[in-house]
Order: sequence, then C-alpha cells, then structure tokens
Amino acid sequence: MNDARVSLLIILIIFLSCTGVQAADNIIPREGTVFVGEYDLDISNCDVKTGDEIAFWSSGSTDGVPDSRAKVMDARHFFVDPSLFSGKTGTWYGLVSKKEVFKVEDPWIQFEVVENGIDHEPEWIKQGNLVSFKISTNLGSMKERTGSAGAQVSVNLTGPNGTEYTMLDSPNGEYNLNDIYVYYTPFDTGAIWETENSSKYPEGEYTAWASCNVNQIGEKNAGEGVTTSAKSTFTLSKVQPEKEKDGDKKSSKKDQDVSVEKSGNSSSKDTADEEDKDKSSNITGNETGDREDNTTRTPVPTETEVTETETPVEEVATLEPFEITEEPTQEITPNPTKKSLPSPPKASSTPKKQPMSPIVAVTATLAAILLLSFRRR
Repeated sequence: MNDARVSLLIILIIFLSCTGVQAADNIIPREGTVFVGEYDLDISNCDVKTGDEIAFWSSGSTDGVPDSRAKVMDARHFFVDPSLFSGKTGTWYGLVSKKEVFKVEDPWIQFEVVENGIDHEPEWIKQGNLVSFKISTNLGSMKERTGSAGAQVSVNLTGPNGTEYTMLDSPNGEYNLNDIYVYYTPFDTGAIWETENSSKYPEGEYTAWASCNVNQIGEKNAGEGVTTSAKSTFTLSKVQPEKEKDGDKKSSKKDQDVSVEKSGNSSSKDTADEEDKDKSSNITGNETGDREDNTTRTPVPTETEVTETETPVEEVATLEPFEITEEPTQEITPNPTKKSLPSPPKASSTPKKQPMSPIVAVTATLAAILLLSFRRR
C-alpha cells in the first residue's frame, strides 16, 4: 500500500514538472509585446475581455479621437491582423478604460553566415572550417512571456543538387537547425557546423536563410526581412574559386571598344568609297560632254625647285662632375608610447647580519652555566 502511494506521488511530481516546463508562447502578460501576424494569442491578462474595443493613438496620449480602433472578438484566441495593426506600432489602450493593453511591433529578421568566428559575409568557405550563424531579430523579446524560452527560429540550408539539411555535424554532436531559440539579438549560434566531411557536405554552392513561424506568424505575415531573412549564398570548397581579375575585365572592355571602333571605321570607309564612285561618275560624264563641244589640253606640271632646310641642332649642355659627400647617419631611438615598468631592486653585494634570536641566546646562556657547574664539580 505504501509502495503504491510512493509510486503515485512520483508519477504526479513528474507530470507536474513536465507540464511546468512546457512553453507558453501565446500567453501575453499585462502590457506585454505582440507582433503583427501572431495568431491565437491569449490576451485575457491584459486588462481586456471579449467584446471590448482597443484603440491606438499615434501621439501616445489617449486624449482626442484615436487613429485606429479594433474589437476583441475572443480574448483567449486573438489575432494581430496585419490589415489592422501593420504600421501602427506602439501602445494600444482600452477605448473606454484608457488602460494599456499591449504593445505592437512589426517583426523583422536578419541572417548572417560566420566562418571561423570572423564576422563577415563570406562568398567562399574553406572546407574543414567551422561555421556559425548569426540571427538578428526583435522576436527575441518573446522570452518575456511566461514559460517561453524565446522565439523559435529555423535555419534553412540547401546544398548541391538541392539537398536540404536539418541536422549538422558540430563539435558537440548533431545540431538541430529547427530548434534554435533566440532570446537576445544579435544571437550567435556558435560553431555548430563542421564542414570537413566531404561525403556529407560535398563541394559546391550552398544557400542558407532564417525563418520564424511562432504562433503562425510566418504564415500570416510572410515576407523577406519580416519573418524570413534574405538568403545567403556561398561556395564550399577546399580551394578558393578563381575570380575574373580587374585587368582581364579592362582588357576585354578595351577589345570590345576597339572592335566597335573598327566596325565604325569600316562602315565610314565604305560610305566614303561610295561617295567617291558617285563623284567619279559625275566627272567622267562632264568630261565626255566637254570633249564633244571643245577639245581641251591636258596641263603639263611644272618643276619646282625644292630647297633643303637645315634642321637646327640642339646644343647639349655638358654636366660637370661633382663630388658625392656621404653624410653621417644618425641613430634615432624611438620614444616608447608607454612608460617602462620599474626594474626590481638589485640585491646588495654585502650580506646583512641577522640579529640573534632570544631563544638561542637563552639556550646558550643555560648551556654556559651548566658547563661551568660541571667544571667546578
């Protein structure tokens, strides 16, 4: 009987501990933050009930007419509809009570691939290096909700031939890409991908991006940079792929310009030849007409004397030799930017005499007295 009670108690404790660990990402605390697109939220703790109206004032003050209003159809199953809440970020209040209900934010997410801890966006990753991922998002504030470990984000990775990876080899074992909880930003996963296994991770082009679908936000408010990050593409290989150098680009561009210029010259030359043919045909036609009327004499060219002109010769100035004197070089000792540390004190060459211990003195005195007494006897 006692054993049965003990077993029942143990089962009850395990059950309560398991249920207490379960995440409650949809339960919004009072004056908490919700994101546009979240579905099936419980806002019953936010000073609002089913049927109430909530309102938004862009000025932040509840005086005057609100800029936007919305009706709470079900406080335990609330939808942050993008058509009503998108762009209206800030605090929403009860229309009548003027109490703060929750804060609204538009979600955003960014993603980076980091190689060997170097914070850059690589186009090439050397096979064998360690890779980590950096996720920046405002969804990490979900950790403020009771029982939440943060926003659950998935990293999508595709390799050559469309291979999709959901698990990666890491220094601590396999890493699940669909089980990343982001609770601060930017969130760094650490080295979670060992790329040395060429049979599992062959050389080629890889594409990676991050996405979040907590409370169906990725379905209700889809978009790049909203709930899905931009894609990062990189090449994984042992040797860096060759790139077209700037010199090759310039030479190819120069060759194109030369070919265009040649084609232009050839076309202009063809048009010039056609014009010359037309002129020659007109001239021959005129000459035949003149021969029929009058006979013309061909002019004889007269010789002209060509006078040779002497080209002036430039005088070259002679340089006089001069002696080269070597100046003595000065040794410059750089001044240190920081003061040097003081050197430890040197030990003195003459050893100091240590004072006699009082115990030793007393012992020596007693020994002397005993020695004298033995001598007297």
